[in-house]
Amino acid sequence: MQRIILLFLLVFPWVLQAQKKSLIYTERDTLSFQLTEKQGKLALDYAELKTSAFTKKHFMSITGLQLVDADLVLNYQVAEIEANFNYITSMLILNPAKQVIAPPPFKAKGDLGKLNDGLFGQRSISWEDALEDVLIFGQTYRLVLSAEMWGPVACAEKRPTFTLQQQVPHLGIAAGAILLTGIGQFQKSKKVDAYNTYKTYHTTGESLVLAKPFYDKAKAYEKDARLFTYTGWAVLGLDAAVYLYRVFNTKARQKQYDKYCQDDALSLRLEPVRLGDGTNNLQLKFAFTLK
Repeated sequence: MQRIILLFLLVFPWVLQAQKKSLIYTERDTLSFQLTEKQGKLALDYAELKTSAFTKKHFMSITGLQLVDADLVLNYQVAEIEANFNYITSMLILNPAKQVIAPPPFKAKGDLGKLNDGLFGQRSISWEDALEDVLIFGQTYRLVLSAEMWGPVACAEKRPTFTLQQQVPHLGIAAGAILLTGIGQFQKSKKVDAYNTYKTYHTTGESLVLAKPFYDKAKAYEKDARLFTYTGWAVLGLDAAVYLYRVFNTKARQKQYDKYCQDDALSLRLEPVRLGDGTNNLQLKFAFTLK
């Protein structure tokens, strides 16, 4: 039986392999903010109005930005995901000179980078000492938060299927297993014939020299019958188990593919823009979710 299981694992190595994760799609959220003074204390002045009326894949959004001592703390929310999915987030700001500034790894704390599988909901990122290292009083900055969703869904490939061509090997294995079982039953019938001959010789008083070879043959046939029959049953059972696994696994992957791998979604966003005279205005932005 151990040899049969080993052969099964060699023939079907993909049973032991987990499906690799792929990038499903990326989403970005952004806001403008300015370091100001309120009631004698440094504060962040920002406002954003947005809508996801035309967004089908909206799964991440910024929920707040604040100063905690000298740290810049960003709060955001990501949608619920399945247990074997995960997010990868990144954060940067653009200064008035359009220079890109990202937090150094040793000063970025919280839910930044690769998040644990299945982690979602309200998260936060802390940029330590951003007030001392980056932010200048009175200047306007744009913060950009990006989130990638990763999971065992290959949207770049075709929808998963379990075709007839893929099922043919299972039918061949099943036929081979049935053949082994048939050989086992044939050996069993030969064992019965040999044993009946032995009994006939024994009851008619023939010598043991003539009768014993038929007894030995009966034992050998019985051993072969068990080997072929049990091997056939084992192969047939394993083949059926793998076949059913592939059927249900394909259905599950099709469900995930239909859920995550749809056409790119159009997103509409209204957000404030600080004009040169210091007043605020609104601009309308169209964006496509990146995959």
